[in-house]
Amino acid sequence: MGITCSVPKGQTIMAGAAVQSIALRSDCGGKGKCGKCAVEAAPSDNLSAVTDSEAQLLTVDFLRRGGRLACQARVEGGLTVSIAESGLDPGEARGKDLGGMTLSGPDSQRLMVSSGSGSLGLAIDIGTTTLALYLCDMHLGQVLHTAAEANPQRHYGEDVISRIAHANDHQNGLEELRTTIVTAVNRLISQCLEETGLASEEIGKATVVGNTTMQHVFAGMHPGILGTAPYMPESCRAQVFRAADLRLALPEQCEVYLFPVISGFVGGDTVGAMLSDKPYFRDEISLLIDIGTNGEVVLGNQEKIWVTSCATGPALEGAHISCGMRASAGAIDKVSIDPGSYQVDYEIMGSDEAAFPRGLCGSGIVDTVAEMLRAGLILPSGRLCEGLPGVIADLDGIGREFVIADPPGRKPIVLTLADIRQVQLAKSALYTGITLLMKKAGINRFDRLVLTGAFGARFNWRNGVAIGMLPEISREAEVVLVENGAGQGAVLALLDETLREEARMASQNAQLLELAATPEFAKEFTAHTAFPESLE
Repeated sequence: MGITCSVPKGQTIMAGAAVQSIALRSDCGGKGKCGKCAVEAAPSDNLSAVTDSEAQLLTVDFLRRGGRLACQARVEGGLTVSIAESGLDPGEARGKDLGGMTLSGPDSQRLMVSSGSGSLGLAIDIGTTTLALYLCDMHLGQVLHTAAEANPQRHYGEDVISRIAHANDHQNGLEELRTTIVTAVNRLISQCLEETGLASEEIGKATVVGNTTMQHVFAGMHPGILGTAPYMPESCRAQVFRAADLRLALPEQCEVYLFPVISGFVGGDTVGAMLSDKPYFRDEISLLIDIGTNGEVVLGNQEKIWVTSCATGPALEGAHISCGMRASAGAIDKVSIDPGSYQVDYEIMGSDEAAFPRGLCGSGIVDTVAEMLRAGLILPSGRLCEGLPGVIADLDGIGREFVIADPPGRKPIVLTLADIRQVQLAKSALYTGITLLMKKAGINRFDRLVLTGAFGARFNWRNGVAIGMLPEISREAEVVLVENGAGQGAVLALLDETLREEARMASQNAQLLELAATPEFAKEFTAHTAFPESLE
């Protein structure tokens, strides 16, 4: 990269890279467990000794070449560090234009502005995975520009539990998390204004959605209470700040509205998605699912709305998967397997930029598992079927991985037995959450299936049904894909302040099912880890 910098002696390579805004992959939050932050560094004499984690995760040959884990190796002197393309966070997409946003529903025709200064407004969606901004013309009721980047807090872990733990375990943990996200928001604000030629002084209002942890951290509130039972925030009400209070690069008195939340794990992003789709105004029954590193489920109609949260984990977005990556150039996002020849065909995202596959993103992972099940390469138990083409067994004859792609001169792209287990845990969590919520609500069918979220709106939902992640009755429903329901809700509440009351009512009237306190959850979760016996 041609970057030269100074770092304090004893600091890890990863920490030094973070100061330079170089995002290294860190699925485990820098704990030396995932091996995704591998780099080559020389001379080796200027690094701390190889740790047990490195000895376990890295090959002897790679270690001899100067290979190290960036989260483990500490700088003791001058170094040259080389980062393979696969070692960079593939979700890094600073300033990526998300394109126009199409608002749907009754409010799309009656957007208005309440009293207040500023001709511009800003809607901010702080996802665990992705940070997105929407710069809006308050008078015209239009989105002028959008931008996004990977949430840089992922340096501290892929999921909210890891980030809560960081805040708890480090004296400056909360401040580190908060500074990281505020800096990223300000960076995107600057880019939006630069690319539109507009001035920050024109921004008079802002709205913010995110899961409960993200909103707590953004507002400077310690999230520790969310990591212990009963997992409830101190307050579920909406909060209003000045931009200066949040250290945003906006006029000091700019009003910033943070959405209300429902519980510790059903946050303002879910309320935003509800505000966008409005299931509480509909006669037909809707099942709205926001699938990301956490799965939030909304069920019901105008009579009653039920909500729950499922700990799906980040596997469906490529984390904790041996060859997993985020949806970016080089990711295999579509897979098909011929059940007769076992020939694998796949599509690569951004193929003009990536001649070879770099890994599997979430949609590619679901496709691969579904296709392997159809071809008999995976048994319902999750075990690989030894002896079939592409299945590699260990010395004991147990199938350990299946080769999806073997690009010349590069590491093969595989799905391992451990990867399949991660998918089983994720899909069972979501399926169990949905079915228990339906049981609690006394609902045995739904008319609409609304899928949203970083992963939810982009994967083949039929394959989700095939692997037992979504109920079979999903095939009978109207399926609606919404790119970012939470972001749409943030924009709606920005452009029409009267919708804040609707958001408040939606959050207060929703009936919460806390899966952790549901006696049958553990039994149902275990029962649904297996894949369906027969596939369509």
